[in-house]
Amino acid sequence: MTRAASGTLTQRVVWALTGTVALFVTALALLAYLTFDQMEDDLVNDILNTEMDRLVQHARASDEFMPRQGARELGGSMRAWMSVDGQRPAGIPDEVLGLDSGLHLIEPGAYTWHVMVAETGRGKVYLLYDATDNEERVHDFGLIVLGVGAICVIGAYALSRRVAAVAVGPLLDLTDRLATWAPGSPDMAVTRDDEAGRLIEAFNRVQNQVDRSIAREREFAGNLSHEVRTPLAAIRSDSELMLLTQALTPDQRQRLTRVVDNVDDVIVCLESARAMARDQLLPPAPVDVAECMEDAWRGYEAQAGHAELRLDNQIPPGHILTLDRYALLTVLRNLVRNAVEHAAPATLTTRFSAPGVLELSDDGKGIAADDLPFLFRRYYSGRMRDSNAGDRDETARGLGLAIAKRVCDMQGWSLTVESSREPGLRGTRFSLRFDAAVADSAGDVASAEQGRI
Repeated sequence: MTRAASGTLTQRVVWALTGTVALFVTALALLAYLTFDQMEDDLVNDILNTEMDRLVQHARASDEFMPRQGARELGGSMRAWMSVDGQRPAGIPDEVLGLDSGLHLIEPGAYTWHVMVAETGRGKVYLLYDATDNEERVHDFGLIVLGVGAICVIGAYALSRRVAAVAVGPLLDLTDRLATWAPGSPDMAVTRDDEAGRLIEAFNRVQNQVDRSIAREREFAGNLSHEVRTPLAAIRSDSELMLLTQALTPDQRQRLTRVVDNVDDVIVCLESARAMARDQLLPPAPVDVAECMEDAWRGYEAQAGHAELRLDNQIPPGHILTLDRYALLTVLRNLVRNAVEHAAPATLTTRFSAPGVLELSDDGKGIAADDLPFLFRRYYSGRMRDSNAGDRDETARGLGLAIAKRVCDMQGWSLTVESSREPGLRGTRFSLRFDAAVADSAGDVASAEQGRI
């Protein structure tokens, strides 16, 4: 990374704003000074032209108007001489005598003279205007403009510091917050020593912390899946062996079957959690949707019985889709659990309302319209009042629908919900729309099944 210009970002902002104002004020002051100086010169030239016209007229009318010797004082700073037959008038300066006809500006020493020379037919008239006092006024005006400009620059500097503090302040606040959140030193060296460099350094520390957190979460998910899989396999195999070899009462057989189903549910949860933690998709495979729905229901069949939730599975057997079975099972299990906790007593009906659109609808109490926009938000507990288990620990609640939505987003599916509490229309409908590839594969599998038949 290349080193930035010297000085902090605040200082650069201050000097940039101050420099801009200084350039503007300087240009404005210079323009005002030059304009005033030009106006002064034009005014003097106009006076000379007017006075020269008057002198020429009088000189042509009378020889006595202009003295042959010495200067004619015209008042103020003007004097006039008349040269007849090339004679030198008395008192005329050498710098004026050699000038040709027309307007001239000469500066002998510390003086500034505007001179106009004209022919009268009887001689040559020299008209001099001493503009030294005018030039001093122009210089005084320049000093005043310079002082005003300096005051403006000083004010601009003070204002620039305020603007820089307001502009860079949020950057400094963000840097302080990030530094507090992620203390330590970054892995990547930052060569800038200004506010932007400190912000980059803080972002590097935050990125390091986030990367470490993600790595720990993925490591935890992988370790958990690896360590738990072996005892789960042992529990499942022992339970299946007891079901096959032991003389069991119907109640004992039901409980062992439930153990096997729950073990399968735990395995599904672990696979889904690991896939979400790694943000990786499993390769799709043909899945019987009706059978997958029965598996999702079986894990909550006991709770559904206590809550008086019934299943009406209208998905035709053998309806095959090519997708991730673990992902579909995770979504269906969370939707069934949501119905058990919030819709019961009711009937849960599952069917394909359109090609590639799986619908789970119930005739329960429905969902309030105010809750629908937040239904898929993590830890949203606005519907706890609809649950009969409101006295449980709610710290882990409000995740089921959020997990289902997250899985659908990862798979490219769409999960939407509609609900009503109006009499005759009461109930909730979740629509799970699969992507086009899944829908196409469903059609291909169905055609292949018909061909085999």
